[in-house]
Amino acid sequence: MSLLSAEEERQRQRWGWIAVIHLESGGPWVPARDAARMVGVSTANLRRWAQRGVISVIRDPGHHSHYYLDELRLITQLAEAQDEPASLTMLIKHLAIVLASAYDST
Repeated sequence: MSLLSAEEERQRQRWGWIAVIHLESGGPWVPARDAARMVGVSTANLRRWAQRGVISVIRDPGHHSHYYLDELRLITQLAEAQDEPASLTMLIKHLAIVLASAYDST
């Protein structure tokens, strides 16, 4: 008997265990083309961001990339708040600020 729900078991078989973890958090994954359109960048930019560890990515059994929807929403909101297009530089600056404030509060 499986401890996973039927949906979790289907996702585990398709994506692996990382999908089960993210299913628990309630966040869906978006195909690269949709993710790029949502953020307003190319799929190549998303790939570079993922390679640098700035955003999360998983690959399905067919090696297609999928990006975490909640992260994409945050990137879009950040770009709108700063009134500039999404870019790696913008994301790295934001992460530096967040990390600096986290270390200052400890």
